[in-house]
Amino acid sequence: MKDPRCPEFRATLKKESAGLASVKGYDRLKSRLNSVTDWDSYKEMSAQIGITLWFKEKSLLKEIEPELPHREGNADALLSFSEQDIYCEVTSPESLQKSIASKKQSEAKKVQNLLKKQPWMSKQDAEHELKIERAVRNLLDKTKRQLPPNHPSILALETAKSMVFTFDTKKMAHKLFPSRPQVMLIMLWSLERGSRIGEAPFWFINPNSPYQNIGQKLLKYLGQDNKVIS
Repeated sequence: MKDPRCPEFRATLKKESAGLASVKGYDRLKSRLNSVTDWDSYKEMSAQIGITLWFKEKSLLKEIEPELPHREGNADALLSFSEQDIYCEVTSPESLQKSIASKKQSEAKKVQNLLKKQPWMSKQDAEHELKIERAVRNLLDKTKRQLPPNHPSILALETAKSMVFTFDTKKMAHKLFPSRPQVMLIMLWSLERGSRIGEAPFWFINPNSPYQNIGQKLLKYLGQDNKVIS
């Protein structure tokens, strides 16, 4: 059902994105505001705008909503660093959860099966474990579609409003990285440990990526190399 607050959401997003008006592809971003139909899609779009603005402030942003080189469609952002194009995709575990909301009945059965195998777990722990597994499956699918296999890329995870924290993101990264070598970095965008609003508190480097050296140099340039979690 369409959220009655949509006009308000779109007006807010338009104001948030004003700082990107001079960047190539801004018109494509503006047209996407019409796809905001509820709170969840509003938060996803707000995260994309905020992270894209952050890269612009760091003089890295080349294009918004660039066309993908391996299939029809668009990534969220294209960065340029040391004469190297870097694709960036922004996503949120909250939005990923929404996409599987229709599976609640089958998920309840999975929780019971997990508790039988690991009876020392609480129901809440089992639900959380399955939530992480679902997120990984969706991230594998999204990164396959949205991040070209022959270019370095960054996956930005916005988790400020979810119950996915650093430890969970580390587990997700370890499961994702071997299958997605193009993802040289995962950027965790949250409010953990008193981190500043509008600043990435943690990063994860993919040891399986042929682009990890580029990722390390980029983090040093950004002054973020002290925020890497292995």
